[in-house]
Amino acid sequence: MARFTFSRLNRLPTQEEGLRRYTVLNAPGMLAEGGGGLEVGHAVLKPGADVSIAADAQRTLVFTIAGRGAILLDDNRIEVAADDLVYIEPGCSYALKTVGISDWVYVVVRGGEGRPGGLG
Repeated sequence: MARFTFSRLNRLPTQEEGLRRYTVLNAPGMLAEGGGGLEVGHAVLKPGADVSIAADAQRTLVFTIAGRGAILLDDNRIEVAADDLVYIEPGCSYALKTVGISDWVYVVVRGGEGRPGGLG
């Protein structure tokens, strides 16, 4: 039995909502069910797109692969570009918005319900 799985991103099930495309990248058994797993997703926001997200109960990492975006955290605006990583603590309200004329491509990783205090 193979101990690995290979998938091409363009062949995975994808949700499209207006200017946003989101693909779940989880392997079997990884889903954050009951607060104990991980949820990993690949997202593309087209120019002019924005996504409002209520506060998550989970730890969230947003890693920018390409393009530029703005993450609105409580009353702060952080502009991000390729190779930028933003950690969002549980309970922090945030929204995402594309900046510029190209797609903003990023990966989102959500962990189980966490305690405040960073990545650890």
